[in-house]
Amino acid sequence: MSASVTVIQRDRGTNNDWPTAVRDLDQLDTAFPRNLDDQHARLIQWYEEAERSGMDARELQERDRRYVDGYQWTTTELGELRKRRQPAIVINYCRRKLDLLGGMERKARTDPKAFPRTPSEDDRADVATQALRYVADDNNFQVVRSQVFENMLVEGAGGLEIGLEDDQRGGANVTYTFVPVDRIWYDPHSRQPDFLDARYVGIVIWMDRDQLTQMYPDKADVIEDTFVNADASGLYGQFTDRPNDVAWLDTRRQRTRVVQCYWQDGGQHWGATITRRGYLTEPWRSPFKDRKGKSACPLLLQSAYIDQENNRYGMVRDLISLQDEINKRRSKALHLLSVHQVIAEQGAVADVDKARREVARPDGYVEVTPGLRFEIENGGDMATGQFQLLQHATQEMQLAGPNAAMSGTDPRELSGRAILAQQAGGAVQNEPLADSLRMWARRVYEMTWMAVRQYWTAGKWVRVTDELSNVRWVGINVPITLKDELARMPEQQRAVVMQRMQLMPGDPRLDQVIRIEGDITDLDVDITVAEGQDVPTLQAETFQSLIQLASMQPGLIPGDVLIAASSLRNKDDLLKRMQQHQQQQGAMQAQAAQQASAHAQAQTTDLQAKAAANFALAGERQHNVTRGTHDMLMDLNAPPDNQPGAPDPMSQMHPDLALAHQVADLQGKHATAAKANADAALTTAKISQVPHANAATDAGTFHTLHQAVGTAVQTNRLARTPIQPAQQAP
Repeated sequence: MSASVTVIQRDRGTNNDWPTAVRDLDQLDTAFPRNLDDQHARLIQWYEEAERSGMDARELQERDRRYVDGYQWTTTELGELRKRRQPAIVINYCRRKLDLLGGMERKARTDPKAFPRTPSEDDRADVATQALRYVADDNNFQVVRSQVFENMLVEGAGGLEIGLEDDQRGGANVTYTFVPVDRIWYDPHSRQPDFLDARYVGIVIWMDRDQLTQMYPDKADVIEDTFVNADASGLYGQFTDRPNDVAWLDTRRQRTRVVQCYWQDGGQHWGATITRRGYLTEPWRSPFKDRKGKSACPLLLQSAYIDQENNRYGMVRDLISLQDEINKRRSKALHLLSVHQVIAEQGAVADVDKARREVARPDGYVEVTPGLRFEIENGGDMATGQFQLLQHATQEMQLAGPNAAMSGTDPRELSGRAILAQQAGGAVQNEPLADSLRMWARRVYEMTWMAVRQYWTAGKWVRVTDELSNVRWVGINVPITLKDELARMPEQQRAVVMQRMQLMPGDPRLDQVIRIEGDITDLDVDITVAEGQDVPTLQAETFQSLIQLASMQPGLIPGDVLIAASSLRNKDDLLKRMQQHQQQQGAMQAQAAQQASAHAQAQTTDLQAKAAANFALAGERQHNVTRGTHDMLMDLNAPPDNQPGAPDPMSQMHPDLALAHQVADLQGKHATAAKANADAALTTAKISQVPHANAATDAGTFHTLHQAVGTAVQTNRLARTPIQPAQQAP
């Protein structure tokens, strides 16, 4: 029986054993609207009807399971083989096919993803995704799903039960409980693979009397009545762990059937746990809802195939006849090769039994009467025919279900395209089974999400570790106080906010809740389970073609295109990280280009400054030459002894010579100013090449620039000063 709170611990005397969120639900109208005794009789009728109508189907399901387990010969057949001394050969192709599909399902596991209904809920949709993954990991849903898939492949149906468990914080955690297929019973008139059209479904087990008394101490009278006053219909049957009849009581071991039933009534799903004589838990309303917000059954079932009689069966059913043919023809062929037939006339041998023993031996010796017929014939010809039929049956078995190419065990030497084609064909053939499992998993996630929204009332932190081992924390319905919000701020911003709000340590406002992080109580999302049978298909062939093109011409195919075409599980995250890396590389390249341009500009300025300095130096040298010439002429024209008070030589100089002297002097000042400007430009260019110079160097440079500017101003003033004409000599 399920170990969920909503099933086993229901009606323990008070509702205080329930999670707070479920007790709040009980405040609504949860009383069953019908007479309880009439409903108990109806539940007994439903269960016995389901048991009787499903006996033949269960026998076939048990046979299919035996074949998978390797028990492929009946007791009668084994007895006959022992009489013939014929080997009982078992080549278990059923197990191989099942293991292959099971391995493919495990390899194709992916996590659910929630998508927002509106653009503004994108961040909260990520919270929903992490909540679903947390519940799945907490309940080992991947393992439970694999068990359900195996039941679907063998017996044809499987499922789990969703329950609630008190989290000791006013809410409830969601639990999953795997239900073996031989414990499930359902409405025999249901035809849908997901059982949504079933009026009732349930679980049945055998429980010992002491176990019942311990689990339901407040139902001691019902338990006593069950074992003491059982009617005749409950005293017969095969008392095994697998319920395959309608017997209710095992008086030898003191155990009884315990039936749990879920049914629809008045648009609501109800549940109850009963024995043949009464209720162990009275009817209670299901606390779960489907994705449309309607009442839902916590027992989620799914089947693989349905025949005309509404019987569920799996993939193994179609392999039984081929499996029998392979085993029996192989056994028969080996038997024919190991036995001999003797055709002899009467009296051909003295002792018939001794002759048979000798013929059976590989080195046997038989003496025959001369003239009488004695011939030994082996079964080689008949064995050859059996082997040919065996090869045909083996080929048919390999084509049924997942083929040998999908498992990599095809003995033929095939080309790569031929192998891909066979693998793709096998994947298409098995896709209906994968689709059924995918839809069932989606229903589980949708009901889980509705339960999380309703019963995760207390705050919860979920640690998220992605495929690249990055750890982060996601808050779900977590109340954030002012103190928490301030703790997340940078130190300077926190100080400013506290100063403006005049907050002090111990201020009661620090404990006020200002918002709810990851509020999912009103969030509506779309849940997808994007997975299928993980086998090479046309996508794999396309990916290989892209790899070949990329190897032939490097750089032709971008890396993000190759990742998008691959079948990597975390390719979305890889593409996102690659895009971020490309953006960072682009920013670094742009910065490097800007720095290179500035460096080139600085070098150009340096060269220009050097050229201007050289030009100014040449001008200064020319001025010095001209000034030296004029000085020499003045010395030649000056009187021998220049006495004090004598007239100025310049006044006695020829007017043309005096004008040339003044022009040369002015050109010298211009050359000096140009050199100063060139030196300042050169210093500026050097400064631009060394952006991290110290403050002293910057001050010296500024002083040099200031001097250059002063010199330029003085030169400009001198250039505007008119040159006075020289006075005429008397």
